[in-house]
Amino acid sequence: MRKNNEQTERVYTTLDAYQSGYLTLKGFIPKLISQGDKIVFLFHASDGLYTAIADYNAGAMVEAIRFASVANKLESQIASAENKIGLWDWD
Repeated sequence: MRKNNEQTERVYTTLDAYQSGYLTLKGFIPKLISQGDKIVFLFHASDGLYTAIADYNAGAMVEAIRFASVANKLESQIASAENKIGLWDWD
């Protein structure tokens, strides 16, 4: 949970890009946040999100081309976020 202007916001975070890709396909859009030297996927928690996570863990199926497309998009977003916070800036 995070506090946001005196309100508590339920969130779910993960480093799992595959799970995040599946959740994105199901309509849950992650926010990428920096935690130390890692980029973390943050989702607004809801009963629907937890149901989707349970489905994923039970072996839910999705179309491979859609999953690959979402995975590529998330990978690009991670690379962009890493560049903005200087994770790969070795100069």
